[in-house]
Amino acid sequence: MTGHSRRELLQIGGGSLAVAGVSGCLNRAIGDDDGLTVQTSFFTLFDFTRNVAGDQLGVSTPVPAEQHGHAWEPPTTLLPEIVESDAFVYLDATGFQPWAEDAAAEIEANYDDVMLINALDGTDLVEYETDHHTEYDHDPDEEGSVAELELLDNQSRQVLAQFHFGHWHGSIPTLGPDDSRQINPRFIDSENAAIPLTSDNYRIEVEIEDAEIAAVETDSESFTVEGQRAGETALTIELWAGDDRAFVTEPLTVTVDEESAPGPEPDHGFVDVKFFSDPVLAQQGVRTIRDGLIDLDPEHEAVYRENAADYIDQLDELHQTFRTALADRDRQQVVLAGHDSFNYLGRRYGVEIETPVGLSPNDEPSTHAIAAAVDFVEEHEITHVLWDYFDGDRTARAIVEEADTATETAMVSAAESYLPEWKDEGYGDYIGQLREITLPAFRAALGAD
Repeated sequence: MTGHSRRELLQIGGGSLAVAGVSGCLNRAIGDDDGLTVQTSFFTLFDFTRNVAGDQLGVSTPVPAEQHGHAWEPPTTLLPEIVESDAFVYLDATGFQPWAEDAAAEIEANYDDVMLINALDGTDLVEYETDHHTEYDHDPDEEGSVAELELLDNQSRQVLAQFHFGHWHGSIPTLGPDDSRQINPRFIDSENAAIPLTSDNYRIEVEIEDAEIAAVETDSESFTVEGQRAGETALTIELWAGDDRAFVTEPLTVTVDEESAPGPEPDHGFVDVKFFSDPVLAQQGVRTIRDGLIDLDPEHEAVYRENAADYIDQLDELHQTFRTALADRDRQQVVLAGHDSFNYLGRRYGVEIETPVGLSPNDEPSTHAIAAAVDFVEEHEITHVLWDYFDGDRTARAIVEEADTATETAMVSAAESYLPEWKDEGYGDYIGQLREITLPAFRAALGAD
């Protein structure tokens, strides 16, 4: 394949972005100019991919700074440029990025030598209409009690499921008969510290409803679920402190099938694909990209695994930072006066997010929706109204002007794009934007300062 010499590139090196002021330019990770190249459909996927690729591959995105990936319209010359790449990283989600969907369809039909990497593979998505705006209770019973439980895959350290606020997020992947998965439970107390299962004070117990469908074996720090025959059952996890049961979950479904069930059909009209607002789900996206790059370039598998592991550690640290920073707060609700990019973040940290706008940045809030947002602000005595830089603050300012309790607006970013000045200040990347822009804004809105 040929390289990208016809393009003007935005170069990235050492974690910083160098910006060129022309529309349609590309960001590119510095690598071997004669080596493999990967095209990505918008900034977030670019940042994930470049952290996995390091200097090994050239990584690009055609979407310029300051523009949402799904609202941007590409030039007619883009498709020939994409098919010159060795791989295309995108989200296989109907309606999210129509041009990327069209490009992927063209590649699949006519370009066998271009690898398609769907970053949604392996991620459980939620239905927007049915799972949106869930009420949460963020009050553990007492100081030192268990506040939440995370189930981590023993090998990948991926968070498979999380139980908090009385319900589960995520699931144990479908098992085949005789398949097994070792899981490490991580209990978090109300002070956001992990409870040491190595201590003699604690032990875990796991009960399965139907041992003929799946069997469970427990040791001091983990448990293993093994499929027996096709069917569906559920398990319950308990934490015991001496002779006292300190914590028990609701049942978690375990499915055993002859082969893994397919994931949900990606439909942006009904399924929220913006998993990347959640630092835990972002880790799965990084793993999916890592596996795609290994398939593309198996010779450098060790490089991609090491880079991905380092970046996943950074994402987990970001998750811990969010959890700690938002734990002690005055309220559980926020108003986001922009398109709803933070559904998964809200679900992860128990925040009810009210927005007068839908999933699309092109949606305009109605007068009725703004009035309802004003009522919501006053009902919950919210002082700061959130707005996304890439949507603008006009709606947020209108709500603040009308609501008696609101005094300020606070800017957030879902890291779907970036500004040159953010790069100059050291937080133009995905992690930097969530840590330095979004987290302080949520802390202010929730009264967690």
